[in-house]
Amino acid sequence: MGSWNTTIKGNDTTLDIYSNFFELYNKGAHPVDVSQQIKEDFQDYFEDSEDRNNALFGLALAQWETKCLESEVFETVKAIIENGSDIKLWIDLGADEKMLKKREKELLKFLTQISVERPKPKRRVRPKFEFSVNQLVHEAAPDHKKLFELNEEFTNQKYIHTGGIMSWHSGGGAGIVYFQGQGKKISAQWLDSQTLEITHEKGIAFTKKEERSTFYGDEVVIKYKEV
Repeated sequence: MGSWNTTIKGNDTTLDIYSNFFELYNKGAHPVDVSQQIKEDFQDYFEDSEDRNNALFGLALAQWETKCLESEVFETVKAIIENGSDIKLWIDLGADEKMLKKREKELLKFLTQISVERPKPKRRVRPKFEFSVNQLVHEAAPDHKKLFELNEEFTNQKYIHTGGIMSWHSGGGAGIVYFQGQGKKISAQWLDSQTLEITHEKGIAFTKKEERSTFYGDEVVIKYKEV
């Protein structure tokens, strides 16, 4: 049953069902399709004697909030609350009298809530896209006019690619190196103000591998060394 308190969403099982439902719903899936997916993905929860009630409560709440509460789900939840089977389960799990009274109050409040159709479905929340980088190289040229940076780039902590950019302090810049493969060994050093040497492990499949980069006549030659 995991960590729990007397509120409807106060346990791991209900939160798993509820949060996964809305993860799919917020991506644009129809709530009816989401419900079916949740039932399949969390079949073990719905069949487990300790998790079943909380799984159904989580599903019922999510369905009610999206105006797709199935009559079968509602009637099952209603029966669980009215026949006292959830309270009996809490007794078996060692809840004291104080907790049982609080739980019973929460259950009745929940049943009252989902017994009345919600006026409007809960609005979808657009998924957040967080961009982050893991900097591998940050090397300024000896003339202090330009900089080479190489980063592993991520969206929502998911690796996208590794990219290297040559930028001039006066405002110019361009991507010169791109490849797929997190954790690859690669480094760079300036041999002089016009020559950059990039050293990398064998087997990297570059999608971009420029040998020159220029901005207003300031040309940089890029050499590659495989080790």
